[in-house]
Amino acid sequence: DDLAAGAGGLPPTDGLRFLMGDGSRVVVRPSGTEPKLKAYLEVVQPVDADDVPGARAVAAARLTALRQDVAALIGL
Repeated sequence: DDLAAGAGGLPPTDGLRFLMGDGSRVVVRPSGTEPKLKAYLEVVQPVDADDVPGARAVAAARLTALRQDVAALIGL
């Protein structure tokens, strides 16, 4: 999604949002104060009240995999 016009009730911003098939999201935008690009990664993992540590472990693994994929895409 190009966020220049705003999206989902959010105000316009200079950035792009990528929605992954598993519900993960990556938002990429330029820094407002420095000459660099910022990336925000998010995973959402359903939590069973009986297994919060398990859900955290799964979410951490998904986030690590997403971070590795993004790093590979940008050549890091």
